[in-house]
Amino acid sequence: MIYVTSDLHGCLEDWKSLLKKIHFHDSDTMFVLGDCVDLGPEPIGLLHDMMQYPNVFPLLGNHELRFARSVRSLSPEATMDNLADHLDDGSRLAFAEWAADGGQHTLAQYLALDEEGREAILDYIGEMTLYEETEADGVSFVLTHSGIAGFDPERKLEEYPPAAFLTAEPRPGMEYFADKTVIVGHIPTFRLEGGAPGHILDDGGIIYIDCGAAHKDEGGRVGCLRLDDLEEFYI
Repeated sequence: MIYVTSDLHGCLEDWKSLLKKIHFHDSDTMFVLGDCVDLGPEPIGLLHDMMQYPNVFPLLGNHELRFARSVRSLSPEATMDNLADHLDDGSRLAFAEWAADGGQHTLAQYLALDEEGREAILDYIGEMTLYEETEADGVSFVLTHSGIAGFDPERKLEEYPPAAFLTAEPRPGMEYFADKTVIVGHIPTFRLEGGAPGHILDDGGIIYIDCGAAHKDEGGRVGCLRLDDLEEFYI
């Protein structure tokens, strides 16, 4: 079976509950469409758990990119206690903005790792793909974190710049391909026309699966779609 989820945002316990609910097996495949870090309580723990599964395939989200870019140049000696000593004025402002945008737990948990642990996390993020293509029950799917900015039906997916898959904001009524269904996260479905808190929105050509796991105060939760039969699962 092929499953897709997205925007888990550090919700480690919800992730574990999801795997139990769908009886995730070694023969199954799970695609996670980015934004595993920030906002939620256990972003690094979530990445560590995902790393244990060779059949879990994470895609890069804008939050992973921001995280990796922010911490990659930090000294191994940097900790939460001495972080300011390792930042110049420009990077100090960038870190403050990232923390205000939900990065505080990610940063603290990352800095609590030893050098080898930090490298392992950054290597894992570095291996994340920008898009995936798969097929289930005769239907072709394109999976990306946010959609495809500047879409051109004559353009091959490998010809787009990375940002095209991280910053797109498709809306209900749009369609990318006539013969492929695109599945995206990035925008919680309750912020989309026709969307409802905590529910997947299937708009025909595009399926939106960011069900707002990090926005439980607004009715959000983890959503997962099984592509073989389009059955929806929620935690």
